[in-house]
Amino acid sequence: LSGKAPLAVMGIVPVKASAENGAISPGDLLVASGTPGHAMKAGPNPPAGAVVGKALEGLASGVATIQMLVMLR
Repeated sequence: LSGKAPLAVMGIVPVKASAENGAISPGDLLVASGTPGHAMKAGPNPPAGAVVGKALEGLASGVATIQMLVMLR
């Protein structure tokens, strides 16, 4: 898709993730990261509207693609 970006609003989707805010474990809430186009582990009390989903896989360090349950809230 030239010039278009895929968008998911529900379901289980692959997401580029970064461990810049700590290792990601299954069940962690994910928010937008400082790395463009990536998600990272949310802090203890993420602000309303910041959470994009819940991690279904872990990421110990670096960046990788993991499965996420889209959960906009």
